[in-house]
Amino acid sequence: MRKTVLLVDGYSIINSWPELSRLKSDNLQRAREKLVELMINYAGFTGRQVVIVFDAHQVKGAVGSRETFNGVEVLFSREGETADEVIERLVGDYAAEEEQEVYVATSDWTEQRIVFGKGAYRVSARELYHEVEETLLKLKEWEKPESISDRLLVNRLSEKVRKLLDIRRKR
Repeated sequence: MRKTVLLVDGYSIINSWPELSRLKSDNLQRAREKLVELMINYAGFTGRQVVIVFDAHQVKGAVGSRETFNGVEVLFSREGETADEVIERLVGDYAAEEEQEVYVATSDWTEQRIVFGKGAYRVSARELYHEVEETLLKLKEWEKPESISDRLLVNRLSEKVRKLLDIRRKR
């Protein structure tokens, strides 16, 4: 079975998605956290490995960092290194492994062309937005029981088991 890796250009997505863009104007950290939260749910439901890369190339003294939150890896580039450079390096690393498909989500057309040339598939910010929305809707439907009575254990038991339990209760 082929493993799927989705590399996400963090700031490209934040700037392209309406909700995240609004959040960013008030609180950039909260916008990053919301993107990570959305990707955790997306990754959990789809089974894809998700790596989000954020730029820190203009941050003085940034040494780069790597953390994992509920299975989603979050990387910050180091000073002088762009997220695009990190993503291109990761595409090379992941694409070299057999049985692995690599996707890159970014709205940067130049970056899309570069990663495509390195063997990755491109996903526009808009495409990812719709895919995540659709996935989260499926997740809500999956979690929601058909009715309140479906939640009761007694209504999920077979007739034979219910009769057996009734016999034991009468003694």
